[in-house]
Amino acid sequence: MLALLTISLEAHNPERNHHRRYEVTVGRDLLGDWMVTIRYGRTGQGGQECRYGSSDPAAMQAVVREHLRRRLSAPLRIGCSYRLTALHVAGGFDSHRWLTPRLMEQLLL
Repeated sequence: MLALLTISLEAHNPERNHHRRYEVTVGRDLLGDWMVTIRYGRTGQGGQECRYGSSDPAAMQAVVREHLRRRLSAPLRIGCSYRLTALHVAGGFDSHRWLTPRLMEQLLL
């Protein structure tokens, strides 16, 4: 998969011993279909991975937005917020179609 967009997040709560990472990667496969890969788990560990694929970019955009919105509810669930640690966008890729300004604003708070 050719990665076009990668978003990395981390959440740390030392009192509860929560040290989590979350990564969303958007790309295209050899057939031109859209692929979304979600990697998550404890920081420094192997973690888990889920993959989604579709020829419809709107369906994959919805997957990305839903997973990132879920990370915004982390303070209620795990007691701390996810923070954006890295954002990589390939040249010529329009990330605004995948990440709304409001969503990015919430991730940056």
